[in-house]
Amino acid sequence: MSLKNTLSWLLLLLFTAMNASALDIPQGTFYFDNSLTRYTTVKFVYGSYSNPESYVITMTHEGNDLWSITIPERVTGMYRYTFAETSLSDGLHNETFPNLKDYITNTLGEKRTATCDLAIPVGWIFTPSNGNNWAAGSWKRPAGEPAYSGTLPVLFIDTENSQPITSKDEYIYAYYYIDNMGIDGIENVGSKDAPQLMEIRGRGNYTWSSFDKKPYRLKLDTKQPLLGMKRSKHWALMSNADDNLSGLRNTVGYELSRMVGLAWTPSERPVEVVLNGDYIGLYMLTENIRVDVDRVNITEQTDYDTNPFNISGGWLVEIDNYMEDEQVRTVEGNGLNIYSTYKSPELLSNEQRTYLTNLINVTNAAIYVNDKENNSWEQYIDPDTLACFYLVQELLDDTESFHGSCYWHKERGSDTRIMFGPVWDFGNAYHRSIGRFIYDRPAFTQTWIGEIAKFPHFQEIVKKHWYRFVRENYSKINEFIDNHIDHIYYAILADAERWPQYSNADVLNDRDVFKNNFNLKYQWLMEQWGAPTIVEGDVNGDGECTASDVTALYNYILYNDRSALVNGDQNGDGNITASDVTAVYNIILGLESTTDPETDFVINVMADVAPHLYSWVYYDGDNHILNGDWPGEIMTQTHTTADGNTWWTQRIHSDQPTINIIFNAGSSRNQTSDINGLPPGNHYFIYDGDSTFQDITEQYK
Repeated sequence: MSLKNTLSWLLLLLFTAMNASALDIPQGTFYFDNSLTRYTTVKFVYGSYSNPESYVITMTHEGNDLWSITIPERVTGMYRYTFAETSLSDGLHNETFPNLKDYITNTLGEKRTATCDLAIPVGWIFTPSNGNNWAAGSWKRPAGEPAYSGTLPVLFIDTENSQPITSKDEYIYAYYYIDNMGIDGIENVGSKDAPQLMEIRGRGNYTWSSFDKKPYRLKLDTKQPLLGMKRSKHWALMSNADDNLSGLRNTVGYELSRMVGLAWTPSERPVEVVLNGDYIGLYMLTENIRVDVDRVNITEQTDYDTNPFNISGGWLVEIDNYMEDEQVRTVEGNGLNIYSTYKSPELLSNEQRTYLTNLINVTNAAIYVNDKENNSWEQYIDPDTLACFYLVQELLDDTESFHGSCYWHKERGSDTRIMFGPVWDFGNAYHRSIGRFIYDRPAFTQTWIGEIAKFPHFQEIVKKHWYRFVRENYSKINEFIDNHIDHIYYAILADAERWPQYSNADVLNDRDVFKNNFNLKYQWLMEQWGAPTIVEGDVNGDGECTASDVTALYNYILYNDRSALVNGDQNGDGNITASDVTAVYNIILGLESTTDPETDFVINVMADVAPHLYSWVYYDGDNHILNGDWPGEIMTQTHTTADGNTWWTQRIHSDQPTINIIFNAGSSRNQTSDINGLPPGNHYFIYDGDSTFQDITEQYK
């Protein structure tokens, strides 16, 4: 990478991290603790970063140094706020927030607190941490209120005789109920007066032994669809005490698993928990990994079976990092131990143990061959499933993957293969410098993946699924993270009060650190594997449009088989249906292009680093955004023209006669001016990463 490219890349990441989500001022009443600042009057000042729109509101003195303010309607799109003792008049001021707060301090010489972008919990008190002019502070729950936030469902558990939960092996009896806290779409289960019966025990290894906030395993008396998930008796309460990034590691890992198309991914829902009357914080109620028609859907194998056909499948196995009683222990081709803990069946006959041992050994031997063009290992492991499983681990830089909590399963039959998944624990994500593959000097021993990565055919399969992820899902990650944090924000604050030692109080900073890590790893992988090349009708990513692309679409539509699907949405309507099959047929037959000359605007940009593209149209007297809120979507697709130039490309659909666009590098600080009035068709630009661009469309007509 050139120095210019490196600097552009770093600037893109810096600006992306700086461009945090806009702040909302909520409807409702909240309070300011004036006991440290001792301001004579308290005014609440908030506003926009770049638009001249800021507000000053005098707060009401409630007595005893407590001041209140009631916001009648929610205000969105703000930047920051401060509390000030200022002579500024109440109401709208046509100044940006940075200018207005500097005016208060530097021109008027008046007092204010440090600016803040923490979301505001209605009914909570902002308490400064010191009494000087730049007092920082945080939001605190008023004394006497319930410890939980009340913004999420609450799971109440009372063990029999209030006995403590001290064992990972022995269940104890308990009663439970779930209060939905008035949240739409969530059903209450039981009630305080009519609780339900359950059993509970500890779970986990490191997370059980090393943290005061414990994870638990639940076994309900009857199957229940808890928090909208599928009915089951068996659940896990994941504490996330080992995740100092606001619990995002597992949540994003599970969502990535769904995006790449693994057969089943555990569902999870945030819930606050009260155990024996003690609030114990924010947990993720999670489906357990087990054989079931709605979970790992394979034929269940009975304990102690000896039938040769039966024992060929129904296996659910964890590659473990601990020695357990229910294990098969073998040696990998590199001399390291493989601990295979069998989850189903749970008790083995001699025949079952022999079968599992032989399966692992023959697979291991096929992996450790000198000739890496010999792909016989694919007779034993499904390479597409492994590639998808690996891709999730790589995106999260989880060096503990393929070391522990690594599951695989196998259906019954002599022609079935080991299928990696489902995913589970991502507690070790982003704990090192990111610029290398997870099997390159990992912090933990890993089983098989480092050797399998040496096979060129496996690398081709990984790239195929990488291209599909880039095209279909990368642009959705930041929005998913933002929505999740918005949903659990106040529960994280309540959890941080209960467990301050686990450092989750700075929620928005944790979110931005996670997003920055993810984008760093994504950009590094983009350098290693490249961006997908656009070929019309190329569904399976082999660089051409043939009948095999029609087959890939049919397999997806009929069987939900994503293994060969890289770019299925050929007609650009947001869905993959029979109309996409028709579109591919038409391309093969030369009947028509998938580009509609009346409604398709194809933007091509020559740039060192993938730019953001923001687009909109004017109609009905208003702006209508076409491809996402500011700063728009990162352009992820590429194509090469006949003259050898490579372009970042994005197709935009609109029924309006023209569209308007802006290029930027993730921030208003490095955006172009508005590029207005583009008609349908191909447009070509050069963009240097700041405010300069060239329109060279005429050269390519």
